[in-house]
Amino acid sequence: DYHSGRADLENGLVRFIGDAEARIAEDHLRILRYFRFYARFGKTEPDADALFACSKFANSLMALSRERIADELIKLLSLPHPEGSVALMCAAGIFKAFLPEIIPSASADLTRLVERENIVNAGVNAGRRLNAILPHDIYTIETVAARLKLSNRMCTELAARLADCNPAPASAKALAYRF
Repeated sequence: DYHSGRADLENGLVRFIGDAEARIAEDHLRILRYFRFYARFGKTEPDADALFACSKFANSLMALSRERIADELIKLLSLPHPEGSVALMCAAGIFKAFLPEIIPSASADLTRLVERENIVNAGVNAGRRLNAILPHDIYTIETVAARLKLSNRMCTELAARLADCNPAPASAKALAYRF
């Protein structure tokens, strides 16, 4: 253990090995991985150097394939408690590069959703959590889904959840059939 990784893991410290800026320059996806690992293992305040480097190089995420970005985002949102990392990402301007549509109350809305999921034992659903941090209009959902090249199934689920939140007026018979 040349870099005290075991001690960092035990203490819940997530940081880059060596110079954070150099590690990010080698692979820009490490920005998103940092926040995913922080959501999974972090127990302390985020490493200041890591957070600064991630914020500084956030625009470099635009050079990555949309599929790689979507994969990391879904992995993050699939963790039991991603809300702290999402709040950090919002504050550091990370989302501006690949998800500028994110709503200002995203971290608060996600926190509320995770609390409700836990109360009703709903289980983790990355799509539901993505819906929580995006504006509630179909055009935005479709735009984000296309940009991130989300699966057809995920796109359908995102749109269906939105329709369930804002049901169109219909006859009682149509509503009964729908539900």
